[in-house]
Amino acid sequence: MKKIVCLLIIVLVFSCHKKKNIEKNLPLIPYIISAEDRKLKEYTDSLNLYRAETIVLPRKGFYGESNLIIDKKGEIYYYQKRYIQIICKYGTENDTLPQFLDLQPKDLIKIPIESLEKIVYENVMKKPNNRRILIIASQNDTIKDKGFLKFYYNLKVPTYFIRRTTQEEDTVLHYKKTDKYYYSNEIKWDKSKIKFRD
Repeated sequence: MKKIVCLLIIVLVFSCHKKKNIEKNLPLIPYIISAEDRKLKEYTDSLNLYRAETIVLPRKGFYGESNLIIDKKGEIYYYQKRYIQIICKYGTENDTLPQFLDLQPKDLIKIPIESLEKIVYENVMKKPNNRRILIIASQNDTIKDKGFLKFYYNLKVPTYFIRRTTQEEDTVLHYKKTDKYYYSNEIKWDKSKIKFRD
């Protein structure tokens, strides 16, 4: 009996150890935004087609209280937007154009990849449960940076969205990186890609 128990313990120890090594060596598959959006749309359409009991609500708006931007080189920037409590019918329309935020270059904080998890923990995970939302925007359709993918595949944030950057984010990021003077009224905005308040 002792031999069987010892054999079981040895098998369990080696199988657990082997599993950990396999997990460490898993390849980090690039995240392709357009492909994931397409899969989500197909899934939503199939639910609607077969009148499933599960309801998938359309994503509202483009920004959250906590936002990450990944630039073309894989550098990461963080900015916060003022929290607006959603009540009644506020924000129920499915916006196809992002609102103009009047984002400023000083609002974008560059984050070293090594600090990303800690920044997200401090600025997202310490909020009340209904506000633990992270919006991730990328200038590239495919996210390949291994540091970011490691963070993504271990993401602890309960609600997150990954999308392409908006015209405003791209513009402000350009001014941040070139250290040029930015004044939003002097920008020739493409009004088919951004919505200004009336």
